[in-house]
Amino acid sequence: MIKLPGMTLLSILLTFVFALTCVLPETTSANPVPAAAKVAKSSRKSSRKKRSRRSKCSPAARAAGKRQAIDLIRTQSPELCRLTGLKLAPGDSIINTAEILHNDGEIADAQAGENLPYEEGEIIAELEQEDDVTPDLEAFRTLWLSMIDEKDGGATQQGVLPKQKLADLVMEWLGTRYHFGGMARSGIDCSAFTQMLFASAMNVTLPRTSVAQATLGQSVGRRSDLQFGDLVFFHTRSRRGISHVGMYLGDNLFAHSSSRYGVTISSLESTYYSKRLVAARRIGEDDIARLAGSAQTSNVN
Repeated sequence: MIKLPGMTLLSILLTFVFALTCVLPETTSANPVPAAAKVAKSSRKSSRKKRSRRSKCSPAARAAGKRQAIDLIRTQSPELCRLTGLKLAPGDSIINTAEILHNDGEIADAQAGENLPYEEGEIIAELEQEDDVTPDLEAFRTLWLSMIDEKDGGATQQGVLPKQKLADLVMEWLGTRYHFGGMARSGIDCSAFTQMLFASAMNVTLPRTSVAQATLGQSVGRRSDLQFGDLVFFHTRSRRGISHVGMYLGDNLFAHSSSRYGVTISSLESTYYSKRLVAARRIGEDDIARLAGSAQTSNVN
């Protein structure tokens, strides 16, 4: 054995081996921690991104939706102008109805609602190309105010539907943000909006999805036969049939929660909605009697 001052060579080797066994585990186990942190951070970002995609409906978009509704009323519906006190737009109006009809439509991400038991919404690219009718909501708001005139009570009733109450609700909710899966004033989707209208106005509980709502009432076969309060259904996604719903108002206009503009008014004559209208249903007296009494409206506030 070679002798070294104060320590043998064997002692040095043992000390070196002991140091390796203590240091290496710490070195190798330290690397996964930042990797896991990165994964968690990436997951949180992905989750936030998905949530934001489900909630696309900016204040600017909602303001545009209001302008759209008003312009459509003033250019498309003399009757609604009469009811609301709005002036019909003159023939030389600067309102470009053709552009409105071309640009109106729905926006929805392909992944929206993937974790929910139903899927509603529209495909962004198709909507931007073909949604081409834009109503003016501020004018529309004024329009519907005339419908609550106590002197004209008869004109506010459409068959068994309380036309006045439904009109009031449409006006109250105009500009509400679209939120997929939402059921509140902070955000609402299309089928929840029609569900809220019938629950609040008639204490009638409609099913939660547009597909299920399309099984109610009687079919309206021709667009020319549509009446105020009829539900209109659209095929706006590639993977299933009916995926969007609104309530008909007359003069080819309907109220709905648009994924582009929030609660707004659109036209059945727009390229987008005209191509995708697949059904219309009328909720009759028998349906109302059967569905009434069980509406739950406490969660829509």
